[in-house]
Amino acid sequence: MEKRSKEKNIEKLYVFAGHKFAEYIKMKDFKHRITSELDIVEEELTSLSLGELYSKICMEKPALKNSLDIILFESILYSRLANVYIEKFNADLSVPKFKRNMKKLIRELNFNDNIPSALRPAMREDGFFLMDSLNITSIKSKFIAGFDYEAEDEKLIRARVLFVEVVPTGESTEYFIAGIDIDFNTSTYLIMIKNKQNISKLENEEESEDLDRTVHSLYDRVKNSIIKKLLFTTQPINVEEDRSGMYNLCKGLDEELLKDIRDEVKSRISSSLPSSVQQLVSDLFPSKNKPKKSDLNELEENIASLLTATYIKTNYKAAELLKRAKEKKLVGYPTKIKFTSNRANKGSTESINSRQPVSASDMFHSLYISFRDALGLEQWSISWFTDYEFKDQSNYDVVQTTIYSRKSYFKVVFIATRALDRELIYHVVRYLNKNR
Repeated sequence: MEKRSKEKNIEKLYVFAGHKFAEYIKMKDFKHRITSELDIVEEELTSLSLGELYSKICMEKPALKNSLDIILFESILYSRLANVYIEKFNADLSVPKFKRNMKKLIRELNFNDNIPSALRPAMREDGFFLMDSLNITSIKSKFIAGFDYEAEDEKLIRARVLFVEVVPTGESTEYFIAGIDIDFNTSTYLIMIKNKQNISKLENEEESEDLDRTVHSLYDRVKNSIIKKLLFTTQPINVEEDRSGMYNLCKGLDEELLKDIRDEVKSRISSSLPSSVQQLVSDLFPSKNKPKKSDLNELEENIASLLTATYIKTNYKAAELLKRAKEKKLVGYPTKIKFTSNRANKGSTESINSRQPVSASDMFHSLYISFRDALGLEQWSISWFTDYEFKDQSNYDVVQTTIYSRKSYFKVVFIATRALDRELIYHVVRYLNKNR
């Protein structure tokens, strides 16, 4: 009886403090997971804010608190953090070693005057979720709000960390968040960050040095403050291999999408094109000074490519090309390319929107020969089918991404107003890594 009385007092004292995390989740999806996984009636949550929802569940059903924390943790990690840096590492950590590293990191970041000392016992190297308890307002404060790990027979499988920096936004402060997802089976980790446009500058330049205001600045902070202290080593970026791999992936998707169309055009013009080119050359160069054979071959290829563009424009709408990609069970289709050719020339072209393959644009075909002979892609965009298991042939929903291959990082940016999810993120990551 006395124990039940104490539980009631704890329930009444519960106060939600994690309001700054609300911008990082999509409430509709968050509530859906709660109702489907925690067996709570959806109507009970419909009009509730994040704080009201948390308070209601924690006070009425305290046994569900840990499950609720996990759902919030994953909702923050995989919903809005659309800038995804993909890195590889070499470390082979045991569970005890990882926990020692984590314990040291927690003390270094979280044991300070900006975070209530009463929370310290909960900040354990076995894992913790304190998103609902942290309302830190001191600018430039940096801390871990939650982390967990998964192991099997003392072998690490996965670890996830939620890193937070307090930043000024006008008259108030907000959280600038990086999610870290480490996959020990594939020796890959992700640093996921949501772009924040409203971070204010500090008047004092010296103080500003320790303030992260951009996605890339926070990425560097996480690598130095978290990754290097947990894993110690990471593999250097091989930009030539990455760009070559992305080129082969992009080119392969384009060829799969248009192969039969190009073959049809080539078949129809195979007899007339060479003679037409010869006639044009004779008209243009009546003297003995004629173009080289290689130049004539390239001219024929360029004309064939332009005729392909006209053929597609006349016979196919953009939506039909999208459907062709789905029918062929492609993961998606390129929507923008930026490449360097083997002649050191650069080319760039893009489609109108995420639902139109770049191959629907005339500019792509005018650059096609240069693209076909390119060395690699430094930046390109692809729309991915969200029905990547091809369970519904009538589902043409896509999410567009832009991939950046740089000397110091490899990043994919999800260009979507919708909330993401872990399965889609990892579908994209796995496919890109397979082709790097």
